[in-house]
Amino acid sequence: MRRARVVSVSEERNRAELELLDGPLAGQTVPGLFYRRLGPAPSPGEIVLANTSGLEMGLGTGGVAIIMPSSGGEAPENEDHFVKLPYTPLQFPVSSAPQAATLGGVPVVVLPLHSHLAPACCASAALWPGCRVAFVWQEGGALPVAFSESVRQLKERHLLHTVISCGNCFGGDAESPNVYAGLLAAADADLVLAGIGPGVIGTATPYGHGGMSSAIALNAALSLGAEPVLAPRISLVDARTRHRGVSHHTRAALSATLGGCRVAIPDGVPEGLVKGLPELHSYVNASFDAAGLEERFGVTFGSMGRSYSQDRIFFDAAAAAVAVALGEGDG
Repeated sequence: MRRARVVSVSEERNRAELELLDGPLAGQTVPGLFYRRLGPAPSPGEIVLANTSGLEMGLGTGGVAIIMPSSGGEAPENEDHFVKLPYTPLQFPVSSAPQAATLGGVPVVVLPLHSHLAPACCASAALWPGCRVAFVWQEGGALPVAFSESVRQLKERHLLHTVISCGNCFGGDAESPNVYAGLLAAADADLVLAGIGPGVIGTATPYGHGGMSSAIALNAALSLGAEPVLAPRISLVDARTRHRGVSHHTRAALSATLGGCRVAIPDGVPEGLVKGLPELHSYVNASFDAAGLEERFGVTFGSMGRSYSQDRIFFDAAAAAVAVALGEGDG
């Protein structure tokens, strides 16, 4: 925790500029985030405490200061005995979203990274104009929905209708205690997307990463009566061997998925890349891709500093999965 002076505030975007007053970055002006679900917005000139771990560690996605909420205010009322961030100093109560009885007949697409969300939403709008898309936000990356610029932009463009934050994720249009409840809360949408927030967790171990959220979502969707489609994490240009081709995140998630699901394979993926993947699943080719969707819907795709033109297959996988789920895949 570092003391900082608030220089300016953008309440619309939950962002502020901070002048750090102590620590190794003292004297620097840095971007900060605050979460109104946890307390009021800071004011220019106010001295606040901010967590600067991401900045001092040199993280990419996490390279911002997180502002602690101010003290004071009324004690919140108990809402269904459902608390986010339980037994931490920031715990707060919420109400659980209503749930359907089943996911039967509901198209469900599981996305391995948050950077797949924008191409998936654009693909749904291209294939089904007016499609009501719900995003089930899982643990595995950032917990606060307000951290995502993609969600804000997609909702402004009416490409994303509802966000349901699950577990200790918070700040969605509705809250659910786990992914099962979150999927059922999203069942009235035309298309359900499930995935994580920005900043995937990684520990350089086979199962110690945020990519395992895909297995959790696939297993939950299968048990609730859906026929989910996975958008695999694929790259032909990633400098890291473990993520080139079909990422080890996807391989691990598929090995931990207990029932057969469909995996969308976009055009342009060399046939050898899918060899060795679990035979339990169906690998469905789809020619629909993300080309031209950025310009059509005014959204920019990006992941790990790479654009669509630099890593087409990565983003095409999300668009292909949506096409398969909506019955537009080649089969």
